Amino acid sequence: MSHTERLLDGLESLSRRDLSEHLAMTARLRLLDWLGCVLAGAATEQTRIGQLLAHGGDGPAPVIGTEYRTAPLTAALINGMHSHVVELDDGHRYGITHAGGPLIAALLAMAHDPRMTQASFLTGIVTGYEVALRVAMACQPEAKLRGWHGSGVFGVLGAAVGTGVALGFDRPKLNAALAAAATSASGMVKAFAAGSELKPYNAGQPALTGLAAALVADAGFPGPEHILDGPHGLIEMLRGSPPDAEACKVAAPYCIETVYLKPYASCRYCHAPVEAVLNLRARHAIRAADLRAITVETYHLAVHKHDHTEIDGPYSARLGIPYCVGAALATGETGMAAFAPQALADPETLRLMRLTKVREDPALSALVPARRAARVTLELKEGGVVTDQVDLPRGEPEAPLSAEDLRAKTADLALFAGFDSARAADMTRRILAPETDLLNYIPSIGAGVITRSRALST
Repeated sequence: MSHTERLLDGLESLSRRDLSEHLAMTARLRLLDWLGCVLAGAATEQTRIGQLLAHGGDGPAPVIGTEYRTAPLTAALINGMHSHVVELDDGHRYGITHAGGPLIAALLAMAHDPRMTQASFLTGIVTGYEVALRVAMACQPEAKLRGWHGSGVFGVLGAAVGTGVALGFDRPKLNAALAAAATSASGMVKAFAAGSELKPYNAGQPALTGLAAALVADAGFPGPEHILDGPHGLIEMLRGSPPDAEACKVAAPYCIETVYLKPYASCRYCHAPVEAVLNLRARHAIRAADLRAITVETYHLAVHKHDHTEIDGPYSARLGIPYCVGAALATGETGMAAFAPQALADPETLRLMRLTKVREDPALSALVPARRAARVTLELKEGGVVTDQVDLPRGEPEAPLSAEDLRAKTADLALFAGFDSARAADMTRRILAPETDLLNYIPSIGAGVITRSRALST
């Protein structure tokens, strides 16, 4: 059996069954996490949102965090980008991909379609994660090392097929959606090198192109068989060699259950170092003024492009271990406040950032992906040395955030976006309540926080 056939067989089997209560609630929790990220992203990017909205025209699809509705493809692009702006969206340490951002953006862009029901919407979320991350795991880490950014490359597959499942596509249409998505798959790590703010585009473009792939399939354009397989198939093109024989097998635990959820508003590669310094700060009552050197030893992928000791704005700060470590040590901040303008200019944070050396420990690299570890050593001016090592930061399946943690995280992000506390609490409750009509409720979330006139005037 080819990898394409194995994947589609598994998806058909999964989508034909009613979701268990556990999987349905897991989908709601991922949706809740996504909404908080999008609201914060929309509030952060409100000065640039008008440029995108101005070209989208009117339509049925909501731009979350605004009162604006636009064409589905435009909404998918904007909501997908907003999901990744503040670096708090979920990810997968084996797939090295943020799957939820583009997937849910594409699904909600088609929430007006009468074929989509609440049950099929939740099933689309579950199956979309499965597609994106099963193929990602077949290609990683080789694809990452060759310069591909997983969120763009694999997110498009999840967005296309998840949307197809939610709209009730049959097997030929699902194959066509997968094939159209595969030929659209793209995303470069180099796109967010120093000075760039394009990283969110690698969550927006797969939402856009994934939805486009689903619409092309829905229009009746058939795709080739076995798009993932062989020397010219997507998997070998991305990884440079054949994958494991059992790659792309759909099985429990499903990928939506094995993603990590972020407690800190920075790149996941920064999280183990940040957690280690928080531990040291609490354990030893360390003050920033006490420090003369900071060393972070971690795995190879976390060093490359994440060891910079100068920043040029919040995007580069969120990607930099030295800045995130410095902010956590100087102020204890790891969330949105750590990347506010005044925080980015804080002299003590910047001093600690420039003291921080990040280097690879081959022994820690050898643990990846089972562990994503970091060891932090703080040298004190008076001569003492303290060390802490975190093997897996909070939010991994082995160290999960609870439903209450997620509700608190989303409420905080909603407050950042302009909600009051009562409205934020009501939103988190309603998303997780089985009686809520999600497809009617979600498009209204955030309306009035960023008004149409405000967005188009900025």
